[in-house]
Amino acid sequence: MGFKSRFRAIFCGVLIGLTSAPALAQEDRVEDRWAGLNKCELSAAGGRLTADALCGTLTVAENPEQPEGRQLELAFAVKEARASAVLEDPVVFLAGGPGQSARDALPIMQRALRELNRERDLIFLDQRGTGGSNALECGFDDQGELWLEPDWDEVNRQLRGCLDDWEADVRLYTTTQGASDLEAFREAFGFESLNLIGGSYGTRMAQVYLRNYPERVRSVVLDGVVPTRLALGAEHAMMLDRALGKVFTACSEDATCGGAFPGLQSAFEELKTRYRNENPQLVVTHPRTGEGIDLHFTRDVLASALRFLAYNPETQMMIPYLVHEAASTGSPARLASQAMIVSDRMNDMIAIGLNFAVGCSEDWPVWPDDIDQSETLLGDSMTEIYEQVCSWWPAGDTPADFHEPFDADVPVLLMSGELDPVTPPDYGEEAAAQFSDSRHLVADGRGHIVLTNPCMSSIATQFVRDAGVSDLDVDCMDRIGHEPFFIDLLGPAP
Repeated sequence: MGFKSRFRAIFCGVLIGLTSAPALAQEDRVEDRWAGLNKCELSAAGGRLTADALCGTLTVAENPEQPEGRQLELAFAVKEARASAVLEDPVVFLAGGPGQSARDALPIMQRALRELNRERDLIFLDQRGTGGSNALECGFDDQGELWLEPDWDEVNRQLRGCLDDWEADVRLYTTTQGASDLEAFREAFGFESLNLIGGSYGTRMAQVYLRNYPERVRSVVLDGVVPTRLALGAEHAMMLDRALGKVFTACSEDATCGGAFPGLQSAFEELKTRYRNENPQLVVTHPRTGEGIDLHFTRDVLASALRFLAYNPETQMMIPYLVHEAASTGSPARLASQAMIVSDRMNDMIAIGLNFAVGCSEDWPVWPDDIDQSETLLGDSMTEIYEQVCSWWPAGDTPADFHEPFDADVPVLLMSGELDPVTPPDYGEEAAAQFSDSRHLVADGRGHIVLTNPCMSSIATQFVRDAGVSDLDVDCMDRIGHEPFFIDLLGPAP
């Protein structure tokens, strides 16, 4: 497949507020804090979701050691609290990727954070290198046959061209620098403390900020947890196969699904082997343009389709049908269409330069060399990509203790989805063990990022309001489970 599509298919793919008492009431808040901001409308999901907000920028030095040097304009959006008495410890949402825009997440997250937004402002600050904050985007040439295997000489040539064109020292676009920018934001707008909510890679950002500025954090929610020791991406292939295995097991234990699609694990293994050795050519209709696209169906295409279907609990339930169909009929056409849809949707979501700036500085230096994932669906693709690019990419400095566990006198709520294909519950358990004031919750049948589930968002709301984990009401979690399986193209089984 084209490098841009293949890359995105593989990666993607917040002193006073330490007590549970509310911070400052409205009469004490800075009345003109957001006076310079403009009204704006943000959108997501191709414009299907929108949100009204206040938008602005914050100027910071690209290099904190050279305050008079190149300046960056960091874009942010604020969803103002609705109550008459507004608390002075806002909620800051930290986006994933690395490379996603936090502002782009506002239309998606506003419903999950609605109750918190009643008395607290919501802040969505684009990390440097993403969104409206000097995004490190690279317009790869994806012309021709979209899904060809990348020519690494050409990939590196185009990346080097983007690197030359960016007005950026990419060595300074790391998580540590991003956390420093968040601290500059807090100082600029006069907040004593923040409540941090991080999703996926955003959980790393939250932990880095917590380690560096513990006195400025009132509470932390980590959703889809990246433990501190993890080289992000190094275990993606194993975790995906494990999650798919759990989906297949859930199907086999369901009378209707198991009866319709027997032997799913064997069918999955057969597909991995088949498309490692065979690459049939198909013509697939582009989901946006309607044009027919020539596509060689490889194991990378299979991985692209199944991986991102596995992220969402609703689309997870389509996987048994699609795997069974491809294995039993020998036609992967519907999986190919799913892969094309994924590629199109992911096309503008990730700033690839920021992803490499983080990965080559923080992850590649500690990449494990004793893991053989060649027999998995994703194979050793992640290692191959980093090996090619990080050999010449300008890497930034990472603190010596960056991957070491730590503790802080701050309550931490950790959330995981049982069927998460990238940050499984094991990661949440690992991270929870390092925090003395923490609780880890696993949502049955859920995938990657569970905060959008009404039950989980209600628990997170209670946690942030109380700034404590001891008295959380989690009874609603008993009613969470996987969605009904698709038995045919008419939709899920009743």
